Amino acid sequence: MIELRDIKDAVSLKLSSEFKEYEIYDEEIRQGFDPPAFFIQVIPISTVRSNMFTKNPSLTVDIHFFPKTECNDDLYDMENKLEQSFVNGIKVKDRYIDILKTECQIVDFVLHFQISLDYLVSIRDQINKDTQNYELMKEVQFNKEVIK
Repeated sequence: MIELRDIKDAVSLKLSSEFKEYEIYDEEIRQGFDPPAFFIQVIPISTVRSNMFTKNPSLTVDIHFFPKTECNDDLYDMENKLEQSFVNGIKVKDRYIDILKTECQIVDFVLHFQISLDYLVSIRDQINKDTQNYELMKEVQFNKEVIK
């Protein structure tokens, strides 16, 4: 089962492999860090039960990029690079998750690159585990009377 931590780790791994020269923070923005750097925040939106055996989580991953200098052109370039990095989705554990939508904004010379994810998770094992403590029916009798 994919958990939020798995998605955060997958985004962190993707960034660290494609942007080796930048520091990546995935917990909190620490005061006194040296830019350029990335900060990753996972924001759960909702989880909908698709059917008895699956659920459908939706979430946003907000990637903040702090540039070395306060220059919007550097931020525009980074937005293009991030867009290209995530165009084919992201590998999380043994699956690829499609990126539904990306959004970008610049606030106080910090790039906020947001990716929206929507995926299915099987909960069959959890349901089976929860029902193991119940006694199964041993004999069922049916009444075959036909009503006209």
